[in-house]
Amino acid sequence: MGDNLSRARRGPTARVQEGCVGEALLVTHPLCGEPLLAEGVRRRGEQWARGSSGAGHYPGPMARIPWEPSEWHPSIDSTNLEAARDPRPGRVVVADHQSGGLGRRGRSWTAPPDTAVAISAVLPAPGPDLIGWVPLVAGLSVVQALQESRYAVPAVLKWPNDVLVQEEGEWHKVCGVLAQAIPDTPAGSVVVVGAGVNIDQVRDQLPVATATSWRLSRGGGAPLPEGAREQLVADYLQRLADLMGVLEEDPERVRTAYRQGCSTLGQEVAVHLPAGGTRTGRAVAVDQSGALVVEGGGARTVHVAGDVVHVRPA
Repeated sequence: MGDNLSRARRGPTARVQEGCVGEALLVTHPLCGEPLLAEGVRRRGEQWARGSSGAGHYPGPMARIPWEPSEWHPSIDSTNLEAARDPRPGRVVVADHQSGGLGRRGRSWTAPPDTAVAISAVLPAPGPDLIGWVPLVAGLSVVQALQESRYAVPAVLKWPNDVLVQEEGEWHKVCGVLAQAIPDTPAGSVVVVGAGVNIDQVRDQLPVATATSWRLSRGGGAPLPEGAREQLVADYLQRLADLMGVLEEDPERVRTAYRQGCSTLGQEVAVHLPAGGTRTGRAVAVDQSGALVVEGGGARTVHVAGDVVHVRPA
């Protein structure tokens, strides 16, 4: 990996736009939501002949389970659902359009055809002390892929796993992550981790003002060159495999890299809790489990889930 772990540096904290964040996975971990249950194996969509993305052997768990050639679909219901229908570790499902894309907490994820890319990869589940870091690692992998692309843009993380890039001097969301666990498969417990990246949308194609696209973040308004999205998928998968290997071998290195790239730290935040209510204060740490630590009102609170808003200074 070289210096990849240290390249996702924390960006400017002023004028960060509001947006929702993803949350994590396994029922045995407080960061985790409901497990995804496979709906039965359905006939897989026809593969697109757009080339594989990053097949090969990587450090850690992925050295034993290399990525399979990516299954590219022009359109699909959901890449996470398709990956779960046959959740082989190393399987990768990619689509240029989803008719029923999944967001966290039952929300949907939508984009016009051919303007975004959705990537779902099946990973062997790490141990319970590391499971909460899987979606955070996926977000960090997207940040590194965007920063080191031939068409690079500055990118930062928003806890826990949103990726922000700049558009006209303000930070907006370009990618979200949804990780879901399947505990009982022939290969053991696995995690389906999905990332949706806005690639080529123009402003009026975005669902909310707080979102942006890779195209808009580059300025000038020109579409991404041919092959850019395929290369981004390949770069993301390599970094995901690398970081998952390091997470198992030396988790503190990954925690440090994540904290360095997390723009939430040091911000005044409002945490909208899943059960209702809001906690406000300053985000002071991401702890060993991946939870966000907030100080405010004379107390320190630890949050394992919730929608975080970065509050602009007065």
